[in-house]
Amino acid sequence: MGLLAVKLAVTPLLMALVTLVNRRFGSAAGGIVAGLPLTSGPISIYLALEQGLPFAGEAAHGSLVGVGAVLASYLAYLLASRRLSVLPSCLTGLFGFVVWAVAAGRIDTDTALVLLDLALTGLLLALTRSAPTGSRPARLPAWDLPARIAVSTGLVVLVTLGAPLLGPALSGLLAPVPVIAWPLIVFVHAQSGRPEAVATIRGTVSGAVGLCAFNLAVIRLAPTEGMTVTYAVALAVSLAVSLVLVGVIYRRRA
Repeated sequence: MGLLAVKLAVTPLLMALVTLVNRRFGSAAGGIVAGLPLTSGPISIYLALEQGLPFAGEAAHGSLVGVGAVLASYLAYLLASRRLSVLPSCLTGLFGFVVWAVAAGRIDTDTALVLLDLALTGLLLALTRSAPTGSRPARLPAWDLPARIAVSTGLVVLVTLGAPLLGPALSGLLAPVPVIAWPLIVFVHAQSGRPEAVATIRGTVSGAVGLCAFNLAVIRLAPTEGMTVTYAVALAVSLAVSLVLVGVIYRRRA
């Protein structure tokens, strides 16, 4: 019961943080924060606490598949939104997620999955290099934040409680599903237009490399190290990689 209370408390706080950053510093900054392992990180820790570190290590492999599927959904959304409105773009993005998840789910090598994820990241950053960085989106409706808190918290609880039935592969695949970033992109697109949505996608994609680093660290450390070392290193590496990449991206743009 104590761990469930933590799940119900932590996720809304993280969701509120993303919203605050997005409204205060703009779509690109909000996307960067949303791209960090704000849901997949806690889910991985909860899986390790409830199902054991070996389970969490296997789930991290599934998360590498999930990261690629999320990036594929962004790519599909980005391309579709050039000609289509918000709803058809969302459906196209969902299709991209499913196709990539099915195809990449057959790949057993962690290194191959990371390389594919990095290739998708590079492609998306190239396609969004002209996105605005400093503008701020229009004010979102009052129900926006409560809705995203409910969805993100629901995913965390669903994946962690259903892990024994879902298994490590499916649990890991669902962990990086961007319940924080996806609604943010859609609402920004609907309220402020495609350029702001592209900026949010670019910021979110910037965090994908750190997410890959997080999962790879968990895969490598979980079999031999304890909880504290595994997740302290994984979170530190993820944050460091994300900050370095973001710094490089925005220095080059400046």
